[in-house]
Amino acid sequence: MAAFPGPDEADLVDALRRDPAWLPDLSVVAVNDSGLVVGHALLTRLRVGKGKGLALAPVAVAPEWQRKGVGELVVRAALTAAEDAGEKLVVVLGDPDYYGRFGFIPAQRHEVSGPFEVPDGFLQTLALPAYDGSPRGLCHYPEPFEAV
Repeated sequence: MAAFPGPDEADLVDALRRDPAWLPDLSVVAVNDSGLVVGHALLTRLRVGKGKGLALAPVAVAPEWQRKGVGELVVRAALTAAEDAGEKLVVVLGDPDYYGRFGFIPAQRHEVSGPFEVPDGFLQTLALPAYDGSPRGLCHYPEPFEAV
């Protein structure tokens, strides 16, 4: 909860854990030497057109651990786990400069669109090695995202 100004993202994670979109093997945490969770990246099932993809959200790092590489560590670990699971496509809504370092590009390049208006370039996709040109189309986020 400390990574964000309010409880919405923590509540989202709790709601996603109870949702069919939850994929426990794609929830990655970083812990410090004391065993305290200092970072988290979550991938959940997302419908893209008639196919399936993954939503990367939320990504959270405890304030005292920010700007130390923890966010990059948990995101890369989550993406590697998705790749190992044979997943094809990851969608993220976020800063293009930050997520671009992981290979995310504007979603329209993969013919993917979002269910809401966002500034150009903020809806992004990452094609994993199993990507074969699909899925494409409109993203349908799991219901817990509607509350955020």
